[in-house]
Amino acid sequence: MNMLHASFLAWLLSFGGMAALAFAMDRHYEQLTGRREVPARRRAALRCAGALLLAGVVPPSVLGWSASVGAVATLGFWSLGALAAAGLMSWSPRYTARVAVAASLLGICLGIVFSSKV
Repeated sequence: MNMLHASFLAWLLSFGGMAALAFAMDRHYEQLTGRREVPARRRAALRCAGALLLAGVVPPSVLGWSASVGAVATLGFWSLGALAAAGLMSWSPRYTARVAVAASLLGICLGIVFSSKV
């Protein structure tokens, strides 16, 4: 996996993961749905999905670079994903949710494609 593919994949997964974690919070969930509290199962599902997507950033970062640089790149991609999610959420929470779902699905599909080529 080259650095361009690793960067694109890591960014997609980071954005989706950070958006999922943000929508698991009452404040952002209310902006998205108008409801005050996140139902317990939905909160758990969003947190789990967010954690898994963020964990999925590590392999492409390590494969795109070495282990030491990949660890630093992972932190950078997590920060970039948080910045993108927060910026889009302040503009339009519903659009952010749609883009995050699309980015997550695309990231998962590309991760499967790229991992089969390694």
